[in-house]
Amino acid sequence: MDQFKKLLHLIRSKINPDSVTEMSWVFIGQFTTVVLSFVIVKILSNMGAAQYGIYTLVITVTAFFGLLFYGPVLQGFLRFYYHYLEKSLSNIFVKLIYRVLLISGIILILLAVVFYQFSPLFNFSLSSFFFLITGIYVVTFKVDEFFNSVLNLVRKRKENSIIQGIEKAAIIVYLVLLKHFDLLELKNVFIALVFNTILFAFIKIKFFERFLPEEPAHDKAFIKDAHKEMGTKLFRYVLPFLIWGLSGWLQLNGEKWIINGLLSTADVGIYAIMLAIVNALIIIPNNIISEFATPIIFKQYSDLNNAENVRMGYHYIRINMLMIFAISVFSTLVTYFFGKELISLVSNKSYTVYWYLLPLICFGTGMFFTGQAHTVLGMALNLPNKYLAPKILIGVVSVLLNVFLIKNLGINGVAYTVLIAGIIYLIHVAFINKRIISGFKFSLE
Repeated sequence: MDQFKKLLHLIRSKINPDSVTEMSWVFIGQFTTVVLSFVIVKILSNMGAAQYGIYTLVITVTAFFGLLFYGPVLQGFLRFYYHYLEKSLSNIFVKLIYRVLLISGIILILLAVVFYQFSPLFNFSLSSFFFLITGIYVVTFKVDEFFNSVLNLVRKRKENSIIQGIEKAAIIVYLVLLKHFDLLELKNVFIALVFNTILFAFIKIKFFERFLPEEPAHDKAFIKDAHKEMGTKLFRYVLPFLIWGLSGWLQLNGEKWIINGLLSTADVGIYAIMLAIVNALIIIPNNIISEFATPIIFKQYSDLNNAENVRMGYHYIRINMLMIFAISVFSTLVTYFFGKELISLVSNKSYTVYWYLLPLICFGTGMFFTGQAHTVLGMALNLPNKYLAPKILIGVVSVLLNVFLIKNLGINGVAYTVLIAGIIYLIHVAFINKRIISGFKFSLE
């Protein structure tokens, strides 16, 4: 306890009023987003559990490409933006990222069209247009989400919070209109979502570009060589994240496909409603803390020979971890006492049949994200590969446990898997961090 108080005192001495104001805007923006997201879920649940289940499976595809590709690219951008800013090369680096996002987007849309040919294997009787529009949605949503983090990186948290709030409100308007005209079905929902994500991604990109610094002009040969060097450094850094992404998706989203295969699409929809509550109570607060803390931590680690800055960054990491753990415990208690009421509030009583699983899912998810908070240390020290083993292990364990437990215990097996996998991951990552700290060139304490 004394050590924790010492850390808090140290952090307070470094905090300035501007940081407090920024954090307040992030909290206000994310709180508004959570409330509006629940309204969106409430409207979408009117499609019925089966249709909402298909919607959820599309979102898992979005998550797949986010974890496998967009997330790693974002981590690379966050890690190296200030590095190239100090060298007056940030504009060239940004153009490289734009090119990566454009090429990847085209590829993913083509993959969506190809996937239509295999849709009968997944019992989907959906049109080729549906797959095309959902493919476009996956791309536009991830680009739109990408620039949420980019705007936070350049310390435009107030403006970013306002834009995100307006974006969610616009979705609600579209869905209310669809419901009013009796057009609330999957295809129309995704058409509305695509329009919205394209509009707001464009707004965020243009807003971000207003804050890019003036830098010296360079000839094409210099830019080409710089992109080659940057691309190589970026690829080496993000490569472990690609493996993380696959394992992370298997753990966090693979169970929905297993439920769809072993149980039903309606069960997927019911489970997804519970996850919406977990998302609001644990994942979104985790994202708020991470988006605020990660750029600050990485800035402290920009020079690994500066012992004072590195130690301060480590203190930030520990506070980050403790906050996420506290949120996890609090959320578990809330869902234990009020889980059924929360599910009814965001959907309707037909989705409450498995409400008693919500506390287990909350605590297991919380332990996973507490483990994730530990991994910032290795990322800041340019050692993301150290976490390959726990990432791969957790993905494999999750799939095996889900298949076995869902087959034998039904949807109850998902909750047990989330709990077991989260605890295993936290313990494994904590052990790796202990080894990293003991082997570092100077004490981080």
